[in-house]
Amino acid sequence: MIFNRKFLVKGRVRIAVHLRNSESLSLRIITRGGRALDPEAREGTTGLMASLFLHGCRGKAYEDVVEELESTGTSLYFSPSLEAIQASFWSLREFAHKVLGILRDCLEAPDFPAQELERERGRALAELKRVWDEPEEAASRIFSGKVFGLHPYSRLETVSSLRRITREDLLERFKKSFLSGSTYMALAGREEDVEEALEVLLPIFREGETPLEFPEPSPLPMRIYFYLKEDAEQTQIRMGHPSFTRAYPHYEEALVLNYILGGGGFSSRLMERIRAREGLTYSIRSSFLPMLRAGLFSISTFTRPENTLKTLEAVIDEVKRTLKEGVTGEEVEKAKSYFIGHFPLGLETPSQVVSLLSSVLFYGLGEDYPERFLEKIRALGPEDVNRMARDVLFPEKFQVVVVGNEEALKEVEGMGKVERVFPEY
Repeated sequence: MIFNRKFLVKGRVRIAVHLRNSESLSLRIITRGGRALDPEAREGTTGLMASLFLHGCRGKAYEDVVEELESTGTSLYFSPSLEAIQASFWSLREFAHKVLGILRDCLEAPDFPAQELERERGRALAELKRVWDEPEEAASRIFSGKVFGLHPYSRLETVSSLRRITREDLLERFKKSFLSGSTYMALAGREEDVEEALEVLLPIFREGETPLEFPEPSPLPMRIYFYLKEDAEQTQIRMGHPSFTRAYPHYEEALVLNYILGGGGFSSRLMERIRAREGLTYSIRSSFLPMLRAGLFSISTFTRPENTLKTLEAVIDEVKRTLKEGVTGEEVEKAKSYFIGHFPLGLETPSQVVSLLSSVLFYGLGEDYPERFLEKIRALGPEDVNRMARDVLFPEKFQVVVVGNEEALKEVEGMGKVERVFPEY
């Protein structure tokens, strides 16, 4: 066993524990039901709710909560994703009891004060405007909203949806969050500290389960989207398509494939061709993001406006070449060495262990996942990766997003029909 761990169920909450002689307590709570469950026309509800948990709970003012956290040096934050909401916690042992009480109050009796809601709404509106002003962030936002087509995973907050959200919407959304049948906890620390944390926190999770019954999105025919940013000195490019979920049985093969194609830094094929050989960019990378009900394959890069078309065509050509010619044994061995060597490095701190254990629970990977992961990586050969690649890469179905100036637009039009995108103010 790579590290000690035990799994248990209390009520309906599934728990993973890593006991260690530590002067701190690390904890992560993850519950199903993220931004994809936002009410229609009120996109942004989950994000506002998560941002407001610390802004007053059980009648305690935001300033008092923050002062208590800062005085202890504790890390406590809430973060929403498409499918989940996470609460992450780190505290020295001497302050753990106090901070566990704050976390309990936040998750059991958030106040969502009207004044704080307006403050956070204003911040979210300002952030949305800033995103549209930054080519790099605008490209990523547009890609997120287009790549899954007409699917809940494509819905993003807008100015109008943020303005519609009321305190009652937050309370209603909260009622469907952190239910016992959809909540997972991972903890790392001394046994007595872990037991205290469970005693404090377990009673707050209400009975029930949050459904996340979305259809798995399918790749779409290629479409090209362009957002004109007249003062952009670089063209931002995003491309990709829906991909496999975390339950995909060949996840490890996909990791190796991605390392070879565009995830391995300077040793990747895309970096070697697009940067080193053709000098079209300074950086390019690819990634797989598997989730519970969907997954995503994406490629991200940037280039000079006059090189936009050449870069797009070269990236697509390199993906097609990888599919046609396959990867080599030497490339596979290099990727395997990377994952085998780096996996233990990602488990050096309690917070890193808690992060892995919470993912093991959330995705149902199994108690022996860390050992099985390394076993599967060690057993892979190029034939395994090449066989799998044809099931997960579809360059002819890339959704392509380009953000740039007029010169970049003329370049993109050389690929075919272009759909213009405009800021959602």
